Amino acid sequence: MSCCAGSNRCKFEFPAGNPIVDNSVDSLHAKYLFLPYGTLLLEGELVRIWTENGQTKSVLIEKKIPITVTPTGLKVANEESFIPWELVALDSAIELDNLENWYFHPLHNPSEPTVLLKFKHPYDNKKSIKNIFLSILYKIRNL
Repeated sequence: MSCCAGSNRCKFEFPAGNPIVDNSVDSLHAKYLFLPYGTLLLEGELVRIWTENGQTKSVLIEKKIPITVTPTGLKVANEESFIPWELVALDSAIELDNLENWYFHPLHNPSEPTVLLKFKHPYDNKKSIKNIFLSILYKIRNL
């Protein structure tokens, strides 16, 4: 978490609920999260992603993809799945160059497994003006 050196504006606590992923995401609409030190979370588990300003959102872990870090780049164990590394870098708030050259990054730990989480967001039924108007008319009719 970010500590916002010397200011009190970033002092927040997460409410009780589903487990929270280890690292923050850039936005609550993130589809991927790069975890350089692995995770105990499982596929199909309902978790919460979070941003550095303290917002959370419940999502489902669709896939937990093991990553092999080599000097030539990141390799996916299962080659049949396509990974958009630009989107992974954007969602994980990591620069693409740092992500592609993670083997040479100062925080790289070769003894820890690297994992990529792919999230499935629940469908949010957003009300349109028409639906709001119809619900008001329905309530008036049933008075």
